[in-house]
Amino acid sequence: MEAHGENGSAGRHQLRYVKKGTGEIVDVPGCTITSIHAKGSTVNILVDGDTHPKTIRKCLVIEFNGMQVYI
Repeated sequence: MEAHGENGSAGRHQLRYVKKGTGEIVDVPGCTITSIHAKGSTVNILVDGDTHPKTIRKCLVIEFNGMQVYI
């Protein structure tokens, strides 16, 4: 997952992930990755239109920028 675009600015991304508690698939059509915890298991994303970032577990991401993710 790249946190920045080619010119160094924050890049916009699309992703889908599974909610841990319910198994519901959440589609996020536009977001910015605000931080990635390399040694940890989470990533923070700022969904377009929101003011506070969400923390999601990396292992629950099933699609990133239109590509399926396998772990």
